[in-house]
Amino acid sequence: MDQAHYAAILLNIYSLAIGFTVAGVCAATAAMVTGRPLRFEMRDEQAGKLSLLVGAACRIIAGPFMILRNTFQAILLKGCEPYWIMVAIIIACLWSFCQGVIILETACQLGACSG
Repeated sequence: MDQAHYAAILLNIYSLAIGFTVAGVCAATAAMVTGRPLRFEMRDEQAGKLSLLVGAACRIIAGPFMILRNTFQAILLKGCEPYWIMVAIIIACLWSFCQGVIILETACQLGACSG
């Protein structure tokens, strides 16, 4: 493989890492603000529309982190089948990669990329 292939591989790994990092930061921030871990369920009937919109956006961004956290908890507590562990990890990685690509493309469009 030539240098361009290695650069593309590194960019893909970087996109994946950026996606997971942003997901983790979002989940940790939400847990710090609310005082409880972020979950996929949204059962706040008293919340306003803005609160529900922010909550949904936060769950979309933090999705890969929540999937992996729930997967590792299931492994430790119940001992899941390897097939479902693999499926969850693949879904979280694909979600994180797509999220990382969107973040990097947005940063480049805003002028953060050189060249």
